[in-house]
Amino acid sequence: MLQDPLMLPPPYTLIEGRGGDILDEAAALAPEHGAGTLVMHQAPGLLAFAVVLEPEEPLEQAQMAFLLGMSALGDALAAHCPPERPVRFVWPDELRYDKARLGGGRFRVAPGCAPGEVPDWMVFAAELIADRDQLEHPGEFPDSLSLKEDDFDPPEAIVASFASYMMLYFDRWEHEGLEAVTNRYLMRIDPPLLRGVRRLEGDRLIEITPSGGRKYPPLMEALGQSGWRGDKGPKL
Repeated sequence: MLQDPLMLPPPYTLIEGRGGDILDEAAALAPEHGAGTLVMHQAPGLLAFAVVLEPEEPLEQAQMAFLLGMSALGDALAAHCPPERPVRFVWPDELRYDKARLGGGRFRVAPGCAPGEVPDWMVFAAELIADRDQLEHPGEFPDSLSLKEDDFDPPEAIVASFASYMMLYFDRWEHEGLEAVTNRYLMRIDPPLLRGVRRLEGDRLIEITPSGGRKYPPLMEALGQSGWRGDKGPKL
């Protein structure tokens, strides 16, 4: 149940989630409800939301919308958290706040879509640790934290900002090119590189440092491999 009114820009249509897997729910709605459908669910310990996208590019380009979604998520959280606390990503889908796991992003593409084909729909979903009230001793889980513990603004404010940033970054992608968006993503990759550079080579993350280079797995292959999520949501 939403606690406060959620003010979304006109392209979005809000649907309150039923409490199941947010990615499954949004994917089930995608064929009929289409682009701009935003599903949101709040439960004890969890804030989850997902948005349906209808790309115009083949999947090999359209999949980069996942990085756009992560950038929008990171910037929304940074706008609604205490100042001077870093919001960072672990390639490609884990989100960390002040070095602790806060959640991450998920992605699904309409089944049967080849890399050179335009997907009928895609879904970007975010899952965040809303609270850890069920833990008797939260200090025993130092690798995670929650929105409640660090005094983030209300969830409705975070989701509304996420939706606005998504619109902004799709506009930048269209008018300024993909790098205008992916650079926002790359600047949040953890750990920071003190010397060297990071860049995207197609759908792969590349690191070049004085001691050598590293090429990460392709985006769609790497999703879900960072270990931030269990069967029911973000790991504590």
